[in-house]
Amino acid sequence: MNADTPPTRSAPMPGLGRRQFVRLGAGAVGVAVVGLAACDDTERRGSAGSVLGQSLTTTTSTTTTAPIIVPSALAGRRLVIVQMNGGNDMLNTLPPADGRYRDLRPTLAIPEAEVVALQGVDDAGLHPSLAGLTPFWDAGELAIMRGIGFEQPNRSHFVSMDRWWRADDLAAPGWMGRVFDEMGELPPLYAVALGAGAPVLAGASSQPTVVTRPDSFRWVDIDPRWLAAFGTSGDGSLAGQLRTAYTRAVAAVDEFAAITGTTASSNELPTREGGATIAEGLGVAAQLLAADAGTRVVVVSASGFDTHANQLNDQARLLTDLNDGIVAFFESIEAAGLSDDVLLVTTSEFGRRAAENGSGGCDHGAGGLSFAIGRGVRGGVRGDVDLANLLDGDVRPNLDPFGLFTACLDWIGADVERVLGRRVDQLDLLR
Repeated sequence: MNADTPPTRSAPMPGLGRRQFVRLGAGAVGVAVVGLAACDDTERRGSAGSVLGQSLTTTTSTTTTAPIIVPSALAGRRLVIVQMNGGNDMLNTLPPADGRYRDLRPTLAIPEAEVVALQGVDDAGLHPSLAGLTPFWDAGELAIMRGIGFEQPNRSHFVSMDRWWRADDLAAPGWMGRVFDEMGELPPLYAVALGAGAPVLAGASSQPTVVTRPDSFRWVDIDPRWLAAFGTSGDGSLAGQLRTAYTRAVAAVDEFAAITGTTASSNELPTREGGATIAEGLGVAAQLLAADAGTRVVVVSASGFDTHANQLNDQARLLTDLNDGIVAFFESIEAAGLSDDVLLVTTSEFGRRAAENGSGGCDHGAGGLSFAIGRGVRGGVRGDVDLANLLDGDVRPNLDPFGLFTACLDWIGADVERVLGRRVDQLDLLR
């Protein structure tokens, strides 16, 4: 049998069992369909670059109207979204100077002496674990959005996250994925999700590269006859699409390994468990953005913010991770000369209830909190917290998430109204 002869049922291929084939095929498709081959600075180096320079995707634009993004506008801009999965508690992240706060949380309120003061703000301060963010505040490069959330909140994690990532249209692709769908072919590492999946990046015909853990983002060496058996890339068949996806996955893994110093291949299937911290994810994000890989949008995810119990200790640890990750990330971005080009925003599906529960925590709430950080940010606090006017025991939402979506899309040069259906300029986040 030569390399062009497909395997038969009676003559199984060496080196790849049925279980491996199924898992590898699913992984390849999941990793590889973002589709894009060369935009602005996409000349590749090394062996991985020779692969990335080819057109390796079946993801193409089908629109006949003007693209929703101008590629030249995105050439120098990078966007990083930090997902704080589980519902981060706003009130302890930004403790209000309101006696009702301490009445509602007799054991969970942050002690007044530990609250980090923000220059010019007299009605709130930062959680002590976020003290490292004060230089951004003092420089006018930190915006704080308190009470952000949909007018009619939903306390389900899954529904609320879908509303955030699909711009409140649960049947639609992610609002960033809609942009990628119309951009044609993109480099395999153009849009990357670190730590977990990122529905916001998923389009109708484009998917991000998803890396749950850098040390397990590998592909398995297999007999080349298996790849030949998938058919011809671009021939329109399902097998051809799988071949394209696998080839693209290999390219993504090779380039990722070259940038991060991890292993590109193995004789064993890698583990796929998550659990990476925000600091780890932002460290990898900084490497990707600074490298010659064409990476422009990164989502970093971490779980654990669903603090129904033991909130004081757990949230302090989680916010320390966020603080340390952001500080180190911007130090790396500064060293790479990218400080003018990077916008970082944080999100969480909802906040938590105003009153503590009986387990040392707080249950699912409504109005939450987001940060926006970068030299392009117009610093300051947006939104109000009125603990005398709660919504069924929750902080009442007063900032529309579409305002944050609008700012992110403006940052990368997209046509906001075409992507979202409407603009919301409530936040005035960008300079």
